[in-house]
Amino acid sequence: MRPVTLMWIPLAVAVGVSMFLLKYKVQALEDVLVAKQAQVVRDRGAIRVLEAEWTYLNDPERLRQLSGEYLGFGPPAVINIAHISALPLRGAADAAPESAPAKHNPLENLTPQFQTELRSPPAAPAPRNPSVVSVALARLQRLLVPTAAGATSSSPERRQ
Repeated sequence: MRPVTLMWIPLAVAVGVSMFLLKYKVQALEDVLVAKQAQVVRDRGAIRVLEAEWTYLNDPERLRQLSGEYLGFGPPAVINIAHISALPLRGAADAAPESAPAKHNPLENLTPQFQTELRSPPAAPAPRNPSVVSVALARLQRLLVPTAAGATSSSPERRQ
């Protein structure tokens, strides 16, 4: 054999080995990509569920009911509303001279009434059950798209 031909053999072997290693490196990266894409789909499903829960928890009617039940809050009463001039100024009693004529304030007798103790909560209303339509849609979503709700698929991962 010629010396030039002998030089090409190690080069061909090196290229073949590097192509072999590169092929398996690319397959491993593709497997990681598929796993990341599946994780993104699961996370998006979980985000949708969390957004639905957030919407339910921040429902104004529900918050109004809970604030009345646990905190004793209710709608504002007329006696609790006062004009800003009826509120005493900070340090005004010390700084006002005794000889100054007293001004007649028409709202002087109307002082706001503040509630200082909690009322006992009213009897808890019966819990509201979810509607039939929302339950049916949730079950249908779990059957048709199990990965959207955070479930894992039972299919084996792609390997070559």
